[in-house]
Amino acid sequence: MAEYEGFFVSKEFISLCESQLILLAQNLAVQESAIYLTEKVKSDEPRLIPVIVYPFSRDEDSNDLLLLPESEDGADFEFNLMEESDSDLNNIINYIPDSASPYQLLLPLIHDDSMVGLLATNRGTKPWGKREVLQVKEVAQTIIFARLLDQKQQISEQQLKAYQQLQNLQNDHLDDFFHQLRNPLTAIRTFGKLLIKRLVGNDRNYTIAQSIVREGDRLLDLIEDFSEDWKVVNNSPHPSLKEGQSTSFFLTENIQKLEKIDLKQLIQPLITGIDSIAQDRNITFMIDIDDNLPAVSSNPKALTEILNNLLDNAVKYTPEGGKICLEIVKQKSTNQGEKIVIEISDTGYGIPPEDQKHIFERHYRGVQENSDIYGTGLGLAIVKELCDKMSIDIEIFSPSFWIKNQQLNGTTFSLFIPIAS
Repeated sequence: MAEYEGFFVSKEFISLCESQLILLAQNLAVQESAIYLTEKVKSDEPRLIPVIVYPFSRDEDSNDLLLLPESEDGADFEFNLMEESDSDLNNIINYIPDSASPYQLLLPLIHDDSMVGLLATNRGTKPWGKREVLQVKEVAQTIIFARLLDQKQQISEQQLKAYQQLQNLQNDHLDDFFHQLRNPLTAIRTFGKLLIKRLVGNDRNYTIAQSIVREGDRLLDLIEDFSEDWKVVNNSPHPSLKEGQSTSFFLTENIQKLEKIDLKQLIQPLITGIDSIAQDRNITFMIDIDDNLPAVSSNPKALTEILNNLLDNAVKYTPEGGKICLEIVKQKSTNQGEKIVIEISDTGYGIPPEDQKHIFERHYRGVQENSDIYGTGLGLAIVKELCDKMSIDIEIFSPSFWIKNQQLNGTTFSLFIPIAS
């Protein structure tokens, strides 16, 4: 038996075909009917394969099928995709003398100039009339649509299966990655703690060692947060995205649980870390923070990530010898109540107006896409998502000329954070 590639027929398709062949028998006195489907054979031309024969009581292994006519040289029948016309039925009607069912009707199942299969019917009572042929054509059209839907369903199932296999592989790789990431991270934190023990408090390297441990702890927290959310999704039998739910696993749990935060206490470690990076790049880090700032209402983890991303971008996109500035002031009372304003400014390249309306979209980098500065286009998207969840307003100003003799356009990001009641 020939080996056929990808030949699948669903039970639903077979059931529909059976009902259509029964209609032909009941309404048009058809004695025999068969439905053939076109399928490719390895290294050969497409062939017609019988999938259902009426009457249905025949043994499936029997060779007593409704046979297609042979060509004059005895070769297998090859159906030509001819143009059918209502005025000439000779192309689809065959007369087989000396047969119990001499009047045979062959209808090609054609869709978009491609042959899907063939419907063959025989009867012995009388020749086929034009109106009867039209009725059989309607049955053929129903079979065509059913076959196309059947094929689309099979393709969808195959694609879903392939996607699930790929998703499982990606999940395994991600689990392995985070497992392996913890080992060097633990070593880095340990080395940082050993340095702290060996350094005295007035040594400049003491604060650097503290920053190493602090950033290691921050990275470990992010890994743990991600891993917990990842387990919840993977263990769900029917995972789905709720309305308004984030498409990111980043700090999605309890992010709207706000608390009173002392901004100076929260931001001091960030200042230490960014100042070290700025000095390494010969960038001046300026700080202007009001005294006696009231506490704000926010999520400490999320606010830390917002400020980290904005300060990191300010350093990243400011050339050597430039300046960045962190300013925190209390805003005067407005219709929306009192707020703390945090402004992070730089003397960098600036953001063109055409990029500003897309700057908070995931993976969007605008003109920086073609620069030598590495980036993923995710930092500001994360910032905007976290701000929205905590009712923090964020604005962008570029160009932003905030110092004298500024050579490049510069950028300022402003955050408006509610004051704790």
